[in-house]
Amino acid sequence: MDIWVLGDPSMSTREHLLRLVDDVMQSAVPEKSWIFTDSRHHYTEGGIEVSVLNERIPVEVLECGLIAESLLQRLGIDPLRHGGLALGMGLDRLTMLRKGIADIRLLRDQNEQVQAQMHDLKPWVPVSRSPAIARDVSLGVTPGLSEEVLTERICLAAGKCSGWIEEVQLKNRWKYAQLPPHAIERLGILPGQESVLLRVVLRNCSRSITTAEANRVYSVIQSALHEGVPGKGSRMNLSTI
Repeated sequence: MDIWVLGDPSMSTREHLLRLVDDVMQSAVPEKSWIFTDSRHHYTEGGIEVSVLNERIPVEVLECGLIAESLLQRLGIDPLRHGGLALGMGLDRLTMLRKGIADIRLLRDQNEQVQAQMHDLKPWVPVSRSPAIARDVSLGVTPGLSEEVLTERICLAAGKCSGWIEEVQLKNRWKYAQLPPHAIERLGILPGQESVLLRVVLRNCSRSITTAEANRVYSVIQSALHEGVPGKGSRMNLSTI
């Protein structure tokens, strides 16, 4: 990405150039320090190369300088009346430094989990290439429990396997009075409770989860969270994502 700033001749100074660089750095990587060295460019004078210090290792991210008078003359702009700054930055490198991404290929990776993290500047969360397993589970619970509370309870119930819990979605909820008698019987919902339909996604970052392992985790989750008739509740078939 290039930035050209044209104004009065007084703008063509090292002070204004470094101020522009600092504005870019404060916006792109505010938590990191940067350094610069002299670097000649054919379209600028007093050019510099700017590097961000990433764990004390300099990573070049942009080059800039004062717009050369010869370029202004070729463009028909009077250098006595106008001057300015020219800056070219590497958005890919700045994005990687800001988010903590080590591999540039991730920026264009078509994996849905990867792409979902490319719409903001939040820190990068490593994505596992191992397949995920998802199951929809119906439970009878105290009315009004939020998705956050249910997720916390699921993670506590999963114990040592809590790291496998990748996502919990509250897909729907029904009050006791909204359910037909056969559904109340099948799900084991008690008066004063409500039925919630949860999608629980499991993924192990280092290996695939076996069906037997997933079954055990889902069974533990259901037993721990279901507050209705013991042994009841609807369990859908496993699906691999």
